[in-house]
Amino acid sequence: MLQTFSSIRKSIIEAKYFWLAAILIAVVPLLAMDIIQHYLDWQKEVREELIAVVQNLYSFDRQKKASILDKVFERNQMLMFLFYVKSFSIILLLILGFYFFKRYWREKKPKLWKPLFYTITLVACFTLTKIFIVNRINTNENVRFLKLDPSISSLQTLYKDNFNGKVVYVDFWGTTCGPCLREFRDFTKPLKAKYRGRDDIEYLYVSQGNEYLWQEQIRKYDIEGNHVFVSETQYEKLYRQTTKDSAVVMPHYLIIDKNGNIVEPDAKRPSDRDSLYVELDKYLAENLKI
Repeated sequence: MLQTFSSIRKSIIEAKYFWLAAILIAVVPLLAMDIIQHYLDWQKEVREELIAVVQNLYSFDRQKKASILDKVFERNQMLMFLFYVKSFSIILLLILGFYFFKRYWREKKPKLWKPLFYTITLVACFTLTKIFIVNRINTNENVRFLKLDPSISSLQTLYKDNFNGKVVYVDFWGTTCGPCLREFRDFTKPLKAKYRGRDDIEYLYVSQGNEYLWQEQIRKYDIEGNHVFVSETQYEKLYRQTTKDSAVVMPHYLIIDKNGNIVEPDAKRPSDRDSLYVELDKYLAENLKI
């Protein structure tokens, strides 16, 4: 029995056409996942953006709206390009995969379950590697992930452990919140650029939703700062404790001063640049009370 299984395994391992076919097929689900993500991005970043501009939901002037539309059209072109290239790649991989399977079948005449088992195993390995390893890799050293005990319903402990003596700009957001992602895409980087040289300001992002998407959005929008992912229940407790609001609204921002006090429970958004800079400059100019 062992000898028979060993010979089966050896015949599979030595079959170059089989492994070529299996690898090609295993890449297909990875590209399919990317296409789904591109479609979701298109819904959020193109369709919803155009609707927002047409319905005049923005309070921006004509120049800012034109800038947003330029970015929307640029993003649309990129997403369409990726969508078509990856769709074509899937078709090509499937054709080549079945071709090599056919060559392997003619050479070895195997039973169906053998190549099927190894192919499914390879597909599963590739897919799990992408989900749990590749998509979680963030090479930006300015992105930091913090842990928050599930029982904590206040930001004070987090502040004392990580930000003592600094002004903290806190962003409450959700992984599928369109306005939250819009702020990341268009307005967060200019905010970071303005205060790049200072060491007395930090950014804290508190999020809930889908943890896989959380990692994806941070990597995609390159959101530098400190990140905490919490459950929906803990998110609501943190939100209500810090903002004193009964309803949870996303995105929501607040400012903590150098003494750890929440001084702006309803701070301006990054898109409200000048007003936000006034708020932050006010507390950055204050000295730490000892």
